[in-house]
Amino acid sequence: MNCNRCRKLHKTFFENQDVYMNLPTHHHIELSEIALKKNNYNFRAVDDGYLIKQVEFQDFILFLSNSVFNPVEQKDIKILPLQNGEDLKFSSLRNYRSLLQWVKLYQGMEVAEIINEGRIKTLFQPIIDPRTGEIHGYEALSRGVLKDGTIMNPEKLFSIAKEMDLLFYLDRVCREYSIRAASRKGIIKKIFVNFIPTAIYEPSLCLKSTAKVLNEENINEDQIVFEVVETEKVEDFNHLNGILNYYRDKGYSTALDDIGSGYSTIDSLLQLRPNYMKIDMNIIRDIDINSNKQEILSNFINAGKKIGATILAEGVETLAEYEYLKRENVDLMQGYLFGKPEETPLTGILLP
Repeated sequence: MNCNRCRKLHKTFFENQDVYMNLPTHHHIELSEIALKKNNYNFRAVDDGYLIKQVEFQDFILFLSNSVFNPVEQKDIKILPLQNGEDLKFSSLRNYRSLLQWVKLYQGMEVAEIINEGRIKTLFQPIIDPRTGEIHGYEALSRGVLKDGTIMNPEKLFSIAKEMDLLFYLDRVCREYSIRAASRKGIIKKIFVNFIPTAIYEPSLCLKSTAKVLNEENINEDQIVFEVVETEKVEDFNHLNGILNYYRDKGYSTALDDIGSGYSTIDSLLQLRPNYMKIDMNIIRDIDINSNKQEILSNFINAGKKIGATILAEGVETLAEYEYLKRENVDLMQGYLFGKPEETPLTGILLP
């Protein structure tokens, strides 16, 4: 059985259009007229707004949002693209949206293009054994690349994807590109591959393409650790447990990210039985001098022992944090103290 969602996204766009712009107040009308004249747009006044002739629609939307109206005003400005020479009619209203909605739509299209064109860069951050400095593995971190070559803010990338119902596609392509990048770099250590639980509705279907890539790259199951991100937002533990069980049954390891930021009880955590528990960096920060954080860490270490989970401290940045965590027998560490995410994985002994 195949899933229609697993197919490639299709592009959606408007080219050169006439545009009707509805403006709620005289203030908006004055702002618009000044901006349209200054930028040599061909326009004429109509009821409660303007009809602008022959504009490249996406550029026009970006012009209005970047140069004319603030985000609050954008909610009230209504925009309707019209086929050349088309009169205003009822059937046209299917494309009648606020300026803010058009802005978000084009942001979503930008994300869709990143997905479709495979503009994904994978960075690798080392995970080390604090006793020896040897590298245990790498977390593969995905970054979306804009057309100008700059990196889109990761939080913005995934936030827009979620808002535009593109999260499934983005999550899938990031997993696949992480695996292929690790293979190209010749990584033989553990590879921590992120996934978002809400982007996987049926593991046996949604993870087919990931398994296919692993097979194509000749990567063994025991090298892969599938890591749950957005752990703090997990609401359906049964669904997540089903995904983790699927991974375990296939021979992969599992990790839970941001432990301590979202789970209401340790019992909920223990039900999921991850192989790795990644302690949230907000707990790790200044843990050497914060007794409350020290107690929280101790509780998680004890919980990890009950299920045989490896404890991994995230976001280690200072020598004092490292030394405290080492004394507490934390199994693994990750953070800028040992190395930042890089396209070319760091190698060797990485003790501070």
